[in-house]
Amino acid sequence: MGIASTGISHAETGTRQSYDAIVIGGGFAGVTAARDLQAKGKRTLIIEARDRVGGRAWSTTFAGKTVELGATWIHPSQKLVWGEVQRLGIATVTDAHPEFVVASKEGGGYEQKEMAFLDQQSALLARFVEGSQEYLPRPYEPFHREDLLRELDKLTLGDRARQLRISALEQNWVSASTGAYGGGFDRGALTQLAHWWALSGYTADGYHAINSIRPVGGMSALLEKMLARSGAAVVKNAPVTKVVDNGSQVQVTAGGKVYTAPAVVVAVPANVWNTISFAPGLPAEFGRLASESVGVPTARKLMIEVQGDVGRPLVNGAGGDLLDMVIADTVKSARGSLLIGFSVNPQLDANSVSQVQTAIDQVLPGTKVLAVKGQNWGSDPYSKGGWTFRRPGQLLGGLRAVRQPHGRLVFAGSDIATGWAGYVDGAMETGVRAAGLVSELTA
Repeated sequence: MGIASTGISHAETGTRQSYDAIVIGGGFAGVTAARDLQAKGKRTLIIEARDRVGGRAWSTTFAGKTVELGATWIHPSQKLVWGEVQRLGIATVTDAHPEFVVASKEGGGYEQKEMAFLDQQSALLARFVEGSQEYLPRPYEPFHREDLLRELDKLTLGDRARQLRISALEQNWVSASTGAYGGGFDRGALTQLAHWWALSGYTADGYHAINSIRPVGGMSALLEKMLARSGAAVVKNAPVTKVVDNGSQVQVTAGGKVYTAPAVVVAVPANVWNTISFAPGLPAEFGRLASESVGVPTARKLMIEVQGDVGRPLVNGAGGDLLDMVIADTVKSARGSLLIGFSVNPQLDANSVSQVQTAIDQVLPGTKVLAVKGQNWGSDPYSKGGWTFRRPGQLLGGLRAVRQPHGRLVFAGSDIATGWAGYVDGAMETGVRAAGLVSELTA
């Protein structure tokens, strides 16, 4: 995973390398686990590969504004993260509604549509997940009706579209909310989309509302406050290369140093599990999930500064185009407007002004791109993918197995949440659970 310098920061300094618990990964899952372990009286160390905490949540600056290149939104229905925001006294802001929609037209290309078009789109989405109240009646217990899920979990989003005989045009109309989320119609599982739908209250309004509220100051500010209050020690710039469990202690090699603890929380994305040497080796389910990918491997998010006021568009990109979705940011820049773009197209260079200009010309003609700043999450060695979107067979396949302790190791992360997988709340869910399991292992 590479070698970099190591430094301990936050609540503890010095050279101690033996702890009551070690957490690998400083994202929301890892920080939540460390916070809870500290509260239980466990001296806890977080080891983070990057020079920042946050993982797939990354607040940065662009055009003089704080922007998000990773996780962005929270919602009151996501009880863990919403409760944390309330406890920390962090204000929230709700994104303004879009003013117009851009979507595919018959014969190719794009056209501007009235907002009423979203009713058509919502009806199509509801067809994809029809019956979810029966097969996912308890959204936080997704295995409850395994008998009804068994065949459905084999389906991709594309399989479902073909079952429904949705036209190519209609498929393009919902691509941004289905295929793009899944990394492509023939990658993502129908059951992942249905799970989000169920968690959102089985309605289109609920489903769209979950991506509308942000913590003021950004996701990174929220995480930093959690971390500061936790009292956990942190080592940054220390990629973990080896984890050895001898049955009573676990040795973690990171940044050229070895740290030990009676138990370890592995809170890194599933896609990177195979980049760490585990001894003894992990069960087959772990390697299979990592090689199949859980986080979308071609996920890209980018900020786009454009000239002037372009209003508040909601662009639904056609499957296979360079940009899958474009929305207006909540703030303006000094030179014009800020747009947020999402893409799962491996051909897109998320930092190329000329390439992004070509893509914007298709959907918002006459709009001049001034600057871009993006993140290709698949090329990030410490994530190897973006937001969580399970593949067919993963819900009923390896998910339960990887949530169980393996020796003195407990795994966490949004990828293996049984609630809001793909969201900060899901990461926190697994962090809370991991802390509880570690406490049992070290009692």
